[in-house]
Amino acid sequence: MAGEDEGDAHTLGLLVDMRDLCLKIADQHHSYASQLHDLLRQVQNPNVHGLDKELTFRVETLGSGTFHPEMLRAMSLNCSITLARGAFAAAIKSYPNQRMILKWGGYIVERYDPPRTDVGDKS
Repeated sequence: MAGEDEGDAHTLGLLVDMRDLCLKIADQHHSYASQLHDLLRQVQNPNVHGLDKELTFRVETLGSGTFHPEMLRAMSLNCSITLARGAFAAAIKSYPNQRMILKWGGYIVERYDPPRTDVGDKS
């Protein structure tokens, strides 16, 4: 019986150590997630504090307006058209139901409107 008690105590000790380690990981995760979200909010801000002067190509998601859709967020800021086209393609692949544009300054280089799924045969 003494051997079983020692084994149970050892197992309980391992479980306590694992719980403590998981708590430490969770604390660090929250800290890193908070830092990441702060940075993402800064990039999503249309006024990106001068970065738009250097990174003139941007991929933006659009709202549902027909004539003047509002920009919902900047998905990517890029310094070259090659990188911007890659970011545009990746954004479309990641969010196929979202309207997007690729802009160079004030010019629209490419536009993506998702295919409509509500149009069907009315026979």
